[in-house]
Amino acid sequence: MATNGLRARVLLVLLCCTIAVGTLGCSNGFSLVDTGSIFQMPWQETPDTMAGVVPPHERMAELRKTAESGRSLSPSERETLSQRLAAEIRNESDPLIRLEIVRAISVCETPTSASVLEAALGDSSSDVRIAACQELGHRGGSESVRLLSKTLASDVNADVRLAATRALGETGDQNAVAGLGVALEDGDPAMQYRAVMSLKKITNEDFGKDIGRWRQYAKGEKPAPAEPTSIADRFRELF
Repeated sequence: MATNGLRARVLLVLLCCTIAVGTLGCSNGFSLVDTGSIFQMPWQETPDTMAGVVPPHERMAELRKTAESGRSLSPSERETLSQRLAAEIRNESDPLIRLEIVRAISVCETPTSASVLEAALGDSSSDVRIAACQELGHRGGSESVRLLSKTLASDVNADVRLAATRALGETGDQNAVAGLGVALEDGDPAMQYRAVMSLKKITNEDFGKDIGRWRQYAKGEKPAPAEPTSIADRFRELF
């Protein structure tokens, strides 16, 4: 009997709580399924964006448009744009957006953009460093050659070094020959091949696949005469 009495009292308390919650919900306009409340049911959709926050894909699209239109700006407008982008990249945590900023600012061809490209060679993201190498290759000039040669000699990422090697060839500058000599000393055949391709592009010389002769040339030495190619080697080259 005591047990039945206890159960009755528990049921009565639960009933009172239910009535109280229902009354409160009606008077205050509160509902567990109200999308404006702090409660959210599993079937309710969560917005993809927040007020005042530009999604990354939209930001990257804006930067690509900026890159397309940047060359048509006046020198003063390009400098203003460069300063704005320089401030943004310093505070940007997303490497993909930093990469797009590097590409956008490179078209400005201002002192500020040059400083940003140099700083981007030390970015924590290898993709950003690769983009900086590419843009410096397009820019050309002795300063680009110096920065790319330094990156080729010091960066720890093989893909970045390959990008620097390719970019040195894009500069079309004879001063890049010495820097490319570093890539010829690399034990990676892919690095050696890319160095040879860049050297051919810069110098119009062709020592074939003879890395030893290319090394001599990069050091400023006169390459030794090419060794005669045997019939067997010529046959293998056909395949």
